[in-house]
Amino acid sequence: MKTLFDIPHFIVKAIQDCAKDATLISASSVMIGNEMGARILNNANEVAHYEFGASLSSTSILNAMNQIAVGKSEMEIAGELARLGQPHTVISIMATGERFQYANLYPTNKKVRLGDKISLTCGFKGGLSSRAGYAVSEAKELPDDQEDYVERVSGPYFNAVVKWLETVKVGYPAADVYQMVEDVLPKERYHWHLNPGHLTADEEWMSSPVYPNSPHTLKSGMIFQIDIIPSVKGYAGVSAEECVALADASLRETIRRDYPELHERIEERRRYLREVLQIDIHEDILPLSNTVAYLRPYLLNKELAFVNE
Repeated sequence: MKTLFDIPHFIVKAIQDCAKDATLISASSVMIGNEMGARILNNANEVAHYEFGASLSSTSILNAMNQIAVGKSEMEIAGELARLGQPHTVISIMATGERFQYANLYPTNKKVRLGDKISLTCGFKGGLSSRAGYAVSEAKELPDDQEDYVERVSGPYFNAVVKWLETVKVGYPAADVYQMVEDVLPKERYHWHLNPGHLTADEEWMSSPVYPNSPHTLKSGMIFQIDIIPSVKGYAGVSAEECVALADASLRETIRRDYPELHERIEERRRYLREVLQIDIHEDILPLSNTVAYLRPYLLNKELAFVNE
């Protein structure tokens, strides 16, 4: 892999032309390698800075979800995805019906119709939030051949997110994270392809230690996107992608001491996950966004969300 370069080829070619006898190797691992990369671990100060972006993205997504209504345009709803003048790390998505029709990547004046598929994504430095579901209030409003969407797609997905939050911890083998998701949400049936957990920072996707037979273990200071993307033919997608940090006792204590307001926000999110959503989140996981595991399958129903049983 050290001969694969993640920079434009004209730069590689120019260096090769200037140093014809040199052997060029990729040094990306110096910065983002899963063992010794300089950027893969974050201290308390960095966690505090990245929590700002993760919190913004989740607040934006929640506000946009609350604006979804039949007759509203993608643009009207997408207006909620901009916050405090901060630059986005990915294209903001608010799509009703089929995504990217006529090569449109951005929100348009297309209006939400009852039964439409809905996709929402917003990301700032430090975290991305994403949601997908249907513009309905209850199952009987779903398209005729998709009334089992909760049982077939979104329910199993939610179970996978719960398992992730209750299992992952500092020192956990990355290969076991991958296998855990495979056990709960078999790829053969749910057709997910990307790493079910990847590191984030200034960029939305930095690198990932989570892949089949990975030799890596999860470390304190890593910031993860819980990024599991099922694709079941004939149904809308489902997503509750959010941002969390891994922190051992030492890092948690430093955050508590040096950033008490951040500590209290994290604890409030953990209380919500445990007491309302009934998810026994591991103590090493710090929710950096406000909507971790908060999933509404029927996006016109603002009072209905999944709870662990």
